Amino acid sequence: MAEEIEENWKHLLINGKFKTLEVKDSEFENGKLVSISEIKNYPKLDADNKEIKHTAELANNEKRKVYTTFFQKPFKNLVLLTGAGSSMDVKGLSMAQLWDEAVKEFKSDKVDGLKNIIEAVKFPKDKTEKKDIEALLSQIEGFVKFSDDIEIESKDGKKKLSKLKDLLFTLIQEKCTIPTPPNDAFPHKVLLEKVLQRKQTSPRIKVFTLNYDLLFEDAATAVNAIVIDGFSYTFPRTFSGRYFDYDIVQREGSKLKEEDNFVQRVFHLHKLHGSINWERIEETGSVVINEKPKKALMVYPREAKYEDSYEQPFFEMMARFQRNLRLNDDTLLVCIGYSFNDKHINAAIEEALNQNPGFRLAIIDPGFDNDTASRSLKTIKETALQTERILMVSETFTDFANYFPEIKTYENPQQVTISLKNE
Repeated sequence: MAEEIEENWKHLLINGKFKTLEVKDSEFENGKLVSISEIKNYPKLDADNKEIKHTAELANNEKRKVYTTFFQKPFKNLVLLTGAGSSMDVKGLSMAQLWDEAVKEFKSDKVDGLKNIIEAVKFPKDKTEKKDIEALLSQIEGFVKFSDDIEIESKDGKKKLSKLKDLLFTLIQEKCTIPTPPNDAFPHKVLLEKVLQRKQTSPRIKVFTLNYDLLFEDAATAVNAIVIDGFSYTFPRTFSGRYFDYDIVQREGSKLKEEDNFVQRVFHLHKLHGSINWERIEETGSVVINEKPKKALMVYPREAKYEDSYEQPFFEMMARFQRNLRLNDDTLLVCIGYSFNDKHINAAIEEALNQNPGFRLAIIDPGFDNDTASRSLKTIKETALQTERILMVSETFTDFANYFPEIKTYENPQQVTISLKNE
């Protein structure tokens, strides 16, 4: 019976031994808590002995009180990492939804093209049921490379397996092109507007994203911010890592007080997996921004993406990510909608937690306490219960952006050790 009761409790927030919030018999809709029966260890009577009704609204309020206090503390370096979950808040697609789109793309009244691909490359049934498009693309690549580039019957007749793989890549590129949402439903804009209010003399905000879309670029336009993205300010805009070392100052009067007069609302944007508007020029090998590239330069979801990350410009982006997490003077990494399934990203975060005493980690994910969460996320959860250096919050990106507070002070954290083992 005790075990059955325990299974009914869900964490809404974890931040050390004494700052956790759990609710019983919880129900969620679209990642939002909508009903509960009880808040664990929360008073049932007020000072006048009147009953305090435990509701989802009360639980959310208590959760936001804790994480508001956490984010109000001052930190020198602010680093944001966003994954697919952040784009899903504005109609981006999950991997499972991309799978569903692939089914529709290759299907006709007479032919189920994706099913034929799955059978041809002997894709496992359990991964098919999970709609693991990353594993499918990896299996297709392996089959073409080591077995045979056979022809497969699809919607438009027979095509080589390699051609169908390219069509899958094109589909992913198209489906990751997300229109700019309206201002009242644009969490990227809301969050940028708040974090860019820091003093100009503070280190620039560093935004790292695993998404291919242009939502942060669109948000920057909406709040009149300047993006330093590693590309030149000449045309065509061409990539070089040295541009991340540049900054923008107001020259007139900048030396009146013997200090640089940094321009407000400037942040760095690093797209770790590429972008729908990046293109590699075959003749020169240079990478440029092109609003309508023939083939977008993106690290597509498959096992070989780790090899891709060692090529430029991805290697430069990853090196910058590691460097920023190593800054041993009050660094906060906020992960939003990241599932902790990428080994190279996890390795950098693990090193920062273990080796950098000035590093803090915050994870914003409405499903961090689900049974389906990655093994690495579960490991972090166990560690978060022991240290206030890690904050985990069950919150959608939209709600987090709306409730993100003004920033104040914070104390020196204690050291922890963590080991993230990937599945």
